[in-house]
Amino acid sequence: MSLSSLSLEDLSRRCAEDTTRFHREQVRDTQHCFELLRRALAEGRNDAFTRVYQIYEPQVLRWVYQHARFQETGESAEYFANQALTSFYFALRGEKFTRFETLPQVLTYLKMCVHSAIAQFLRKERALQLADLDPQIASVNGAGVADDLQAAELWDHICDLLPDDGDRLLARCVFVQALKPAQIARGHPDRWRTPREVSVALQRIRRHLRKDPVLRDYAGIPAADPS
Repeated sequence: MSLSSLSLEDLSRRCAEDTTRFHREQVRDTQHCFELLRRALAEGRNDAFTRVYQIYEPQVLRWVYQHARFQETGESAEYFANQALTSFYFALRGEKFTRFETLPQVLTYLKMCVHSAIAQFLRKERALQLADLDPQIASVNGAGVADDLQAAELWDHICDLLPDDGDRLLARCVFVQALKPAQIARGHPDRWRTPREVSVALQRIRRHLRKDPVLRDYAGIPAADPS
């Protein structure tokens, strides 16, 4: 039976079963969950997203509890789970969903929505605290917390995409430390002999990263962009 011919009830049941197998570290089939997400997001079916919410809320709650700064918020995990799933829904509706090709890519984006929800909450709280002390600096420093959290999450994702130690080192030099090719070559002559070698390696890394739908979405790069 083809996926498109499955009823929503059957598809949801199979997705839930596959998710349970995943948490038990058993082999699972991802196609049912991906099809359920496609119906919910690409087709904009509210009944399908209700099933998505029911199936994935427990996982989203786990991500919230695991977040390093969740305890600082003083809010409930259910609050952030709802915020993350709502943002996830509005961010990937319609054609935006088509840039994702696999279930792990979609779930990576959902996890980043959790981090964004907590980061935004902390940013607002920080802005309120600063406003009580000095309204003039609130608008400057209030964004720092969210920016730091989002940057850390994005960096972790980039590291996952770059398994080679040399590529991660180069990415850190460029994206985190903002070093120029000449500076990198001087600092790491054992890896890159000239600035030209650094530039060639960096171009390769950038081409690789631009293929990732999560990074493309954060950078605002359209799915059809060939760069």
